[in-house]
Amino acid sequence: MVGSHRAGRWGWLLCTAIVGILVASGSWAADPAVKIGFVDLQAVITQSKEGLAARGKVAAEAAEKQKEISAKEAEIKQMDAELQKQSPILSDAAKKDREEEIRRKLRDLKRLTEDFNRDLAKRESELVNDLLRDVTAVVRDYGKEKGFTLIVEKGQGGVIYGSEPADLTKEILERLNTRSSKK
Repeated sequence: MVGSHRAGRWGWLLCTAIVGILVASGSWAADPAVKIGFVDLQAVITQSKEGLAARGKVAAEAAEKQKEISAKEAEIKQMDAELQKQSPILSDAAKKDREEEIRRKLRDLKRLTEDFNRDLAKRESELVNDLLRDVTAVVRDYGKEKGFTLIVEKGQGGVIYGSEPADLTKEILERLNTRSSKK
């Protein structure tokens, strides 16, 4: 198994090297009119006005829901403390009823917390996808306007090295923020 994994990695590296050589020797690679740039989309998303606003919105929603969860946790702790105090004087049936009520509230709290986490993740995903659509439109417009042949994503695109002039992140961030201000 290890040998096949190693062979797969070497095969991938060899394939990548061959593709790199073929691309470098292609006629388009020698064309001085070819402009290639890259953008750190993660940086644009996290540093843009829209991204900061979206994060603030999600944080506010999370804080509000966390208050509700904390209140329920405090209620359960209070119920448990009262049960511990009153335990010596309660009948077995009364103890059992209160223990069951605490277990039920714990189950409800667990369900509420899971629902909250799922809803929060969904909300974050929706906001990021909306922002990514806007960023993609800005990158596309910028690329057309400035005559770029190719603009790749720094993080996911596999950019290992890119010269500073090829890094378009700052320009894209500025354009997105300007565009956001006009909305």
